[in-house]
Amino acid sequence: MSESAPLPAPTKSRLLRRLFSLRDIGFYLMIVLAWIGAIYATFSIENSRWYWQWMIPIFGLICIMTQWNNVEPTLKARLIMAGRQILHWGAVLLMVQLVFMASGSDQYLDALDDRQASFILIFSMTLSTFLAGIYFDWRLCVVAVFLIMSAILNIVLSNVAPMLVWIIGIGTFAAYFIWAWWHSRRQEQQAAAHMP
Repeated sequence: MSESAPLPAPTKSRLLRRLFSLRDIGFYLMIVLAWIGAIYATFSIENSRWYWQWMIPIFGLICIMTQWNNVEPTLKARLIMAGRQILHWGAVLLMVQLVFMASGSDQYLDALDDRQASFILIFSMTLSTFLAGIYFDWRLCVVAVFLIMSAILNIVLSNVAPMLVWIIGIGTFAAYFIWAWWHSRRQEQQAAAHMP
């Protein structure tokens, strides 16, 4: 009987590949973009208009790219998934346009001041991102939690909120990396324990 060779120790490159897969990079990008948008909208809703008009389609594109390999590998299934994402994020973009219209300088449409409009905008993005997380990938819920925490901090602590948003953003990244590292290590240990 020959002894089996010991299993090689897990390499750092494998862990890094898991932490920085194309799918994960999309979620990291969403958190960073949401982070920037929350701070930008807090300071100036009018100037952040262009930002959100571009970020919402980018969020939709990231969702399509990250879900592409998670559906049945047929053209029909992938087109249905892409169509649902386009409808979802298109509705969000329409909502954002309505918020911008309600915060306009026209005397007939000036129903919201800039601060109210920025909070409605962030709340709308939070809800839509959270719902996308429920239906497509739980990591979108992490982005939504970050957005809502940013909005709440902006409401409660208006003067120091931007600094706290940065701290929460860094904390969110750190928490996710720690969880991903722990989960990856646990899977490797379980795989090694099941090997003969």
